[in-house]
Amino acid sequence: MIDINITLFIQMVSFLVFVFLMNMVLYRPIRRMVAERQSRIEAQQQDIERAEAEKAAAIEEFDSSILEARKLGRQRIQELKAAAYEQEKDMVQKATEAGAAQVQEFRARIQKDLAKASKDLKGQVKVFSADLAQKILGRPL
Repeated sequence: MIDINITLFIQMVSFLVFVFLMNMVLYRPIRRMVAERQSRIEAQQQDIERAEAEKAAAIEEFDSSILEARKLGRQRIQELKAAAYEQEKDMVQKATEAGAAQVQEFRARIQKDLAKASKDLKGQVKVFSADLAQKILGRPL
């Protein structure tokens, strides 16, 4: 059986002193280190969340800038197409006018050549008709 005497009180006092010393030497520093570690982990977690938010904002900004650049590129392409269409239209109009001028020139030349040929043929027709009449009639005219 357990005897209750002075040794029990001495052991209780030594146990309490041991618990007090352990608390001072071991438990408090460990709890402080755990608390510091937890605060560092929370700070790092906040940094990670902030970095992820910045990353998401940067990605969104990048995507919007790409969309804007594509929109600007499409607009520039449309402008260039419109300018090319206008230039093509001008070139076709100039070519048509040049072709019409050449056609007019050719027509004028043909008319001139036709008038000259007609004049030459009229002169030759008189000579041929006189020769033919002489041959048919058998006498000079």
